[in-house]
Amino acid sequence: MDLIPPLRMVRAKDVGPDAASTTLLTPAQRRRVTAIATRVEVRTRGVIFRSGEAADSAFIIDAGVIKAVQDLASGKRLVVAFWFARDLFGLAENGRYVNTTVAVTPVTLYKIPLDALRQVLLEDSYLQFQFLTKITYELKESLRRKLLLVRRDAVGRVAMFLSLLARQQAEEGDRANEIAVPMSRSDIASYLGLTLEAVSRATRVLTDQGVLVIPDRRSVRVQDRRRFEQIVAKI
Repeated sequence: MDLIPPLRMVRAKDVGPDAASTTLLTPAQRRRVTAIATRVEVRTRGVIFRSGEAADSAFIIDAGVIKAVQDLASGKRLVVAFWFARDLFGLAENGRYVNTTVAVTPVTLYKIPLDALRQVLLEDSYLQFQFLTKITYELKESLRRKLLLVRRDAVGRVAMFLSLLARQQAEEGDRANEIAVPMSRSDIASYLGLTLEAVSRATRVLTDQGVLVIPDRRSVRVQDRRRFEQIVAKI
């Protein structure tokens, strides 16, 4: 079986979108976790688990993008987080999953039964600490979204979101100016607390100003890096 990808971790003091990621699991620890995991492939729009279901597993993404959503009483679905390769997810409360998770792209992930994981963690206190750190990172994703929502202007929110995608992409070794945007604009709008029309207008402003170029529906190119970073930094 292939080794589980290195987990994306952050230092405990990091809470914002500039939080630094580090690979903290050793190859031996990754092999121990891999031994109890099942490799699963999920098609686009496939559901990994639903909110309220009994939480029996944790998950590590090998490839692809997943969104965490909350179904509101109004019938609307709110996107609360996006997860990428090397992220661990499966946050539970009182033994139940908190959010519904859906594949944005085709996804390959590792499903780790919690009972087996608990035993491995009991035998390795350092590994236990790394998983606790990663769970903290999952909680910090909600803080990241709140920081985005502080911006009153739609242009600023969209720019900050693209900056987060660029940072995620850079962590995977791709520092090109072209940013992959695998999620739909409606999902982006939901995550940013904006209407679809507001996201479209904000994107148009950024392209009209020469900050961005949109070569296709699933990518954005930063044309004016200096101006882009100025917009992102303005709160």
